[in-house]
Amino acid sequence: MMTRRTRPVSGFRRALALTTLTASLAAALPTPAAWAVHMPKVPELTASALTPFTQSDKQIWDAVVPLPDGRMLFEAPAWVGNPGPQLSVRNRDGSFTPYPDADWNAGEGDSARRIIAAAGLTLLPDGTLWVLDSGVPDRKAPPVAQPKLIHIDTRKNIVLGTITIEKTALHPDSILSGVAVYGNTAYLADSGVAGVLVVDIPAASTRRFLDRHPALTATRPIQIPGGTLNWGDGRPAAIDSSMIAISPDGRWIVLQAPGNYLARVDTSTFTDPDITPAAMEEIVTQWYKTPSLGGMTIGPDGTLYWSDVSTGSILSYSTGRIPRRLITDSRLTYPGTPGLDGHGHLFVPTMQLDHSAAFQNGKATVKWPVTVYQLTLPTTPPPT
Repeated sequence: MMTRRTRPVSGFRRALALTTLTASLAAALPTPAAWAVHMPKVPELTASALTPFTQSDKQIWDAVVPLPDGRMLFEAPAWVGNPGPQLSVRNRDGSFTPYPDADWNAGEGDSARRIIAAAGLTLLPDGTLWVLDSGVPDRKAPPVAQPKLIHIDTRKNIVLGTITIEKTALHPDSILSGVAVYGNTAYLADSGVAGVLVVDIPAASTRRFLDRHPALTATRPIQIPGGTLNWGDGRPAAIDSSMIAISPDGRWIVLQAPGNYLARVDTSTFTDPDITPAAMEEIVTQWYKTPSLGGMTIGPDGTLYWSDVSTGSILSYSTGRIPRRLITDSRLTYPGTPGLDGHGHLFVPTMQLDHSAAFQNGKATVKWPVTVYQLTLPTTPPPT
């Protein structure tokens, strides 16, 4: 019987074969960038879908939170030059009152029992509200008080308690901005020195993660229709991670510095005792190449809604990574953090942030009144 001898494959040939196979597999698989569809250029909705809801002739509202009973909460942060109150409620009859009361919005008194610098709101399914107080009413000056979280029962309109953020989790230049809560954990974004603060609510303890992470640090300028957003002295506005939201199941948080791209982080890594510092640095995923944003919120189904300040648009992004340009309108002048009412409407404040005192050397050039618009969301699926 005649046998056939096989010549051994050299190391070079084996490596070449493996390289070819790897390249073939890589070509067959989509790259991460290919998984995200480009944002459509043409908006789905016409101008008639956007209607004025309410106005202010003295305050710049940067966030709106609709309450289930029809009332509406508004945040008027001190750092942009607003007079008080920093938190107010529009009642069903159209009147406005400080929220939860006048004492918590007082300009003087015990810093532990008043709002020093409102920096974020989030409403939970149980009807309670968490308010972030950064303690920094002027971004160009040192903190006035230690940052804290304020827990409010919106049905009874009373403060249930407060949590002071531990100094060990902060830098001297920290300015907390943005809060997301799931269960017994709160997640805070640091817009002064990039990072994520994770607060154990029952223990009232705080740990810092992703300190100065590049994905959360302001590396791109904020773009507005006229170009780059600058401070009054002409310097580009550099604001680190200031926007944060959490998925309805609590598994993911998404964060963004206003001029950067959207990043996503698995929340389980914050409680993983075995994760290494190197692995922690790699847990941040670029989730979408967003434009410059003025705010974002997340719906019960996980859909993200973004305010695009570069074009005056409202965008959305589903859990299936489908982007939608809902509307583009010249009335949306630097739109802020929108709020969902649970009845198919999104409420959008037009901040005119670039015309606020913070960006105009202390003298606002805002065109009053500031308007909050109601956007009727589409009931049809996204175009294919």
